[in-house]
Amino acid sequence: MDELLRSDEAPLLADLTSPDPNARSRAAVALHRLGSPHALAACLSTLDDAPDSLHSDHTPSVQCLIEIGEPALSPLIGRLQSENQITRIHAERAIQGITRRHFGFDGTAWPDGALERWMEWWSGLGLDISTDATERVRGIEQLRAAVAGWGSRG
Repeated sequence: MDELLRSDEAPLLADLTSPDPNARSRAAVALHRLGSPHALAACLSTLDDAPDSLHSDHTPSVQCLIEIGEPALSPLIGRLQSENQITRIHAERAIQGITRRHFGFDGTAWPDGALERWMEWWSGLGLDISTDATERVRGIEQLRAAVAGWGSRG
């Protein structure tokens, strides 16, 4: 079965270089659905591709990165320093989704008091992605420090 998955990945990996952002996005999502070891890198590379027409701050890769979870945090945090504001917005949405899950959100409901705890935690970071790169550094470093040990917890 693993050999079949690897052969199924080849055309998807090729589609990641397509000039069509929708094809790239579909390939990244498919790699994620297959559980490919290339999914994280694919979703990061297509972070800005195929935004939702009603909610441009969300893309298929934002959702996949939320599902990938804590392994995606470090590279996403790095994208908060991007010169591209759209990239920063997409990275922030994915980070928010991942950290919400860490606080207990299951995708549909919050445990009692968890939303308030998350909101207090998030606002306490002082992160504002609309400011210039120098001003964002403090909030980004606060976020990086806050999540540093999450992936190692059992």
